[in-house]
Amino acid sequence: MKMEKIQELKQFIVQVCTEKMNMDAPGEIDETAAVEAAYNLDSISMFELIVNLEEKYGLKVPDADIEKIGKMNVAELCAYLTGQTVGHE
Repeated sequence: MKMEKIQELKQFIVQVCTEKMNMDAPGEIDETAAVEAAYNLDSISMFELIVNLEEKYGLKVPDADIEKIGKMNVAELCAYLTGQTVGHE
């Protein structure tokens, strides 16, 4: 996994949390922690994040994957999005 993609994803998540959800910016993010825990997201915030990820990466997250995404760490989420966006940079 390219570090640039992971850093870009981390920055995007922070941007969504702070600009669109009016949350405080998280401090240092533990890349090994689940996205929900690392960014302190509840189920509504997680849904909002997924909608923004769908828009940014031009994909549709299946309902069955929504809960899984919250349990992924940032690197796993980056790999998931990369796998969902074949040919999309």
